[in-house]
Amino acid sequence: MMKNRIAAMIPAVLLAMSLAACGSASSNAPAGNPPAEEQQTPSAETPAEEAVGGTSEAAAEAPAEEAVGGTLAAAEAATEAPAEEAVGETSVAAEAATAAVAAEDVVQYTNKEYVLSVPTAYNDLLNVKAAEDNEDGILFEVYEQASLDAAKAEGEEEYGLGWLFSIGTTNEETLHEKQCDDMSGEDVIARNEDGTYFIQYHPTDVRIARESDITDEDMEVWSKLNEWASTVPETFVNDNGLILDKLSNTNLDIYLARIAYQGFTGYTLSSLEHGVWGPAAVDPAPHLEKFKGVSFENAGDIEAPDGEYVVFTVPDEKVRYDFFFDPDGQNLVREVHEFEDGDSYEVLFKANVPEGSPTINEIMNEWYLDVVNNGGEAIDAH
Repeated sequence: MMKNRIAAMIPAVLLAMSLAACGSASSNAPAGNPPAEEQQTPSAETPAEEAVGGTSEAAAEAPAEEAVGGTLAAAEAATEAPAEEAVGETSVAAEAATAAVAAEDVVQYTNKEYVLSVPTAYNDLLNVKAAEDNEDGILFEVYEQASLDAAKAEGEEEYGLGWLFSIGTTNEETLHEKQCDDMSGEDVIARNEDGTYFIQYHPTDVRIARESDITDEDMEVWSKLNEWASTVPETFVNDNGLILDKLSNTNLDIYLARIAYQGFTGYTLSSLEHGVWGPAAVDPAPHLEKFKGVSFENAGDIEAPDGEYVVFTVPDEKVRYDFFFDPDGQNLVREVHEFEDGDSYEVLFKANVPEGSPTINEIMNEWYLDVVNNGGEAIDAH
């Protein structure tokens, strides 16, 4: 058995939420795919020495470990400088570290017409597989080489140890199916003009592995690789001329997707003005279409405003969402879970709304009034 497979959790890129309405979490991420036996060779069309942003020949030939260590050493030197020299030396060290990163060249891996850029400083630390004709639409799989080596030595290659992330494609219909359930470990990052969507898959647990104890140095490298992985979507979008299209997957996103793509009608809309109404035969599509481009994230320290709100409720799940009329809170939504013992739990989210789009309160209020005025079912109207 592996002596010390897991060390510590790496901060998740994705916003984590309780999904009480969705049952057990599931993920279509190819976490269990066995890694490539050997590191994929960069495409002959884009050799490392011709990579975008190439630096000097000497820098390109420097081992990745030295490049990473050199940058870290600069930072350490700045930290350890005597107090009387700290200001000057810290500035010089910081400028040197920044310049090293800025001047960093890349190795480009290709699959079909798509490119994945890997910093040369990290290339020897990674195993990049460009999957051909993958039935799950996977284009690239990226692993830490040291973890792969440790897993192979212990005969545990099938567990996906060392996996950092994968990038794949899916069509709009499949994406809609995904959006109706928990997408933990799957981040939509982009789309292109023909309706193909791009997903970055990532593990929801830690996959670092070593044959012996995992050291602080091992974890430092692992953390650096994960930090780089979090920047890959932006680079991938720019390198391939894609349209940035990040979608959230909160409980609310899931309910709205089920209404849009599965015909779910087990919800009500209400306000103090007209009471509680069910959707009946009212078509929600014109209203849901206005949520296109809207994503949700935790509101942090923002407080929920006072006053009235439109309420979207899923009675069977004992959960509701409050959309505020307050002018400063019209892009905030409060999620409230109620329990059998009378206790409740609530969390506030903010909506990232495209410029020029209506607020989420305006969308929900128009939807509600459509239900009230055009064939909805009065449940507790007044």
